[in-house]
Amino acid sequence: MDKKVVATGIDVSYANGKLDWSKIKGKINFAILRCGFGGDYTSQDDVQFFNNVKGCEDNSIPYGVYLYSYATDVEKAKSEAAHALRLIKDLNFDLPVFLDLEEPRISELGKTKVLEIAKTFCSIIEQAGYTYGTYANKNWFDNYLTDLWYDSKIKWLAQYNSTVTYTGRYDIWQYTSSGTFDGISGRFDFNRSYVSFLKGDANGDGEITAADARTILRASAGLESLDPAQEKNADVNNDGQITAADARSALRISAGLE
Repeated sequence: MDKKVVATGIDVSYANGKLDWSKIKGKINFAILRCGFGGDYTSQDDVQFFNNVKGCEDNSIPYGVYLYSYATDVEKAKSEAAHALRLIKDLNFDLPVFLDLEEPRISELGKTKVLEIAKTFCSIIEQAGYTYGTYANKNWFDNYLTDLWYDSKIKWLAQYNSTVTYTGRYDIWQYTSSGTFDGISGRFDFNRSYVSFLKGDANGDGEITAADARTILRASAGLESLDPAQEKNADVNNDGQITAADARSALRISAGLE
């Protein structure tokens, strides 16, 4: 059975220039923004990151972030996590923080070392209260990122093709680097998400409706179990608990009142 697409989006970096996000609004459901590359140095911040953050926030576009990794050991992975956290510490976003694994020198370290690096970055990100994800292409997931640990986290697969031929599980598919928007110059990476990151979307169908409010209310009373992604979406007010207040918020969102 084909996977259900619940959201479509783009990922961007300084290479896309300074964007007019008002022209993108309504054409995508999410964006993933590069915050930087490598260790915790301001010289390695993405120069368009905060412009992109403002563009998404001003136009109510849900977003997440990614950091391009050069880490070849645990200490460098810690520095990269610190780099990401320094830039996102005052931001409020719903999508994960992704570690972008595609640098050839990292793959040469071997599966065990790469897993150690990814786990180190992930641990620091999750301890800070964010969701972690791994970005890589099909070759990496087939040959280097094969441990079952990766399946327990959000997986963002890059494969520029009309269909996915990767046989493992994945949550987001980056299917082209040649997407375009009317009125905006340049090309974009386009993505399809099969999981929902919308606050209030407790059933993960990409919409917030009265059905989500009912699910949240039942979960708050212990009458329904939620998986980790559903739990994150069900905690609408971000207080670490799922309560009737979250159900009320979801209902208000579904009615356009919040």
